[in-house]
This record gives sequence, structure tokens and C-alpha cells, in this order.
Amino acid sequence: MIGYLEVLGAVSIWAIINGLVIKGVKKTSGVGVGTWMSLVGVAIFSVMFLAKNPFVGLNQYQVTMLVLLGLVSALNNSLFYTALKMTYVYNAALLHYFASILVIILIAFVPMFHETLTPVDIVAVLLGFAGLVIITRPSWQNNSSKKWIYFALGSACFYSLEMVFGRIVSTHGVAPNISAFVKLLAQAAIMPVVAVILGQSITIGEKKERFMIVIAGVLLFLSFILYFSGVQIVPVKHSAVLGYVDRIGAILLGAYFFKEKLTKNVWIGGTLILGASLLVVLFR
Repeated sequence: MIGYLEVLGAVSIWAIINGLVIKGVKKTSGVGVGTWMSLVGVAIFSVMFLAKNPFVGLNQYQVTMLVLLGLVSALNNSLFYTALKMTYVYNAALLHYFASILVIILIAFVPMFHETLTPVDIVAVLLGFAGLVIITRPSWQNNSSKKWIYFALGSACFYSLEMVFGRIVSTHGVAPNISAFVKLLAQAAIMPVVAVILGQSITIGEKKERFMIVIAGVLLFLSFILYFSGVQIVPVKHSAVLGYVDRIGAILLGAYFFKEKLTKNVWIGGTLILGASLLVVLFR
């Protein structure tokens, strides 16, 4: 029971960060918020874990996979947080979580991951793409900006790679706290570079936002501790299902606090994307 509560606590924190914090910190760019949250997390991790020198004993392959994990994690969240600033939370969140569908394609067609596609996989991919088309259709039909689509889909691509590399390091004997530290460190180092490329600033816009960002960074650190503790007990499929609290929670928080109206396209497209992901989790 404790393990389930730990995972639930972690994904609830992610829902708050994705659904409320990133967009709620209005005067600071999404990449800026991500940078400072990551720095707070790195500082706490450094105090608690680096004295134990957890990197001793890692081989070259493990280090390479950790570097790749950190890189794609930083790019994923840079693009995702930027998309959250550009559009409704539900738009960015639902396209971001299209990543679980992209993972199916990756592991089926990339030689190093090659796995056979099952009928369930094919149905899930078709449902996911249908949901993607339905959600983005209004933006393509209207004259509204379409940039958020590119950023959200870009984040989904890198998120799918993050899932794959995360799976590799976890199955090759890398401790969860090392993976978490590397991801936060990479975000703190790479996000400022992404900010320059995108023409954004990482400067905190208002002094009062500093407190919110620090609290979010502490919560981010806490979420990693809870999650990696919980998943050692909770079966993978159960933790994946609990992960839907993050996705649905972020959308509901955005709808409540930012008065975002959930349209018919969102309901239908979101159901298809989340349903496709759930189909893979339960029946693959």
C-alpha cells in the first residue's frame, strides 16, 4: 500500500508542475522555470547523494546511456514547457503524452530495440494518430498560431526517447537516484542553451516568482524520491496506470485555474490518445 501511495504522490506533483506551475509563473519563460527547478533539484541531490559517490563502478555503456538519457530529457522538457506557455494546458499535455504511442514505433523499427508489433500495438497507434488529428484540427483550420503543435510534438518525440533510454539504464543496473540526478543536471546545463536558440530568457521575471520556483524544485526532487521508491514495489503496469493522474490532473488543473474550456475535439482526441496508451499498458 505504501508503494502505491508513493507513486500516486509523485505523479500528483508532476500534475501540479505541468498543469499549474509552468503556466502560472507568468513572467518567466517555460525553459527558465525548468532551468531553475532543475538547479534546485540538483542542489538537494548533491547534498544527499554525491557524498556517497554513487557513480563509482559505472561502465562505459552505462555512462553513454545516461548521457543520452539526460540529453533527450532536457530537450523534451524544454520543448514541452515552451508549448505549455504557448497554448492551453490540455493541448500541450495530450500531444506530449502521445510519446507512449511513438515508443511502440521506436521499439518496432529501430534495430537495437527491435520487437514485433502486435495487433494491440497497431490498434493503439491508429487510435493515437486519430486523436492527434482531432486535437490539432482546429489550429490547422483557423488562422491561430500553430507553433505549439511543433513544440508539443517535438517534446513527444524526445519523451519517447527518454522512455526508451530510461528503460535501458534501469535494466542495466543503474540506480534510480543516479538516473534522476543525471536528468536534472542535464536539464540545468542544456536548458539555458535551448533558451538562447529559441530567443528566450531564463531570468526570473518577478521576485515573487522565485519562491514558487524554489518550492516547485523541492517538489520535483521529492517526486523523484517518492516515485523511485514506489516503483520498486508497485508492478510496472500498475505504476503506468497511476501515471494517468499526472496527465488528467494537469488538464483539470489547467481548466480550473486558467479557465480553459475543454472542447469537443479535446474530449474525443484526448480519450483516443489516453485510451490508446492505456490499451498498451494493460494488454501488451
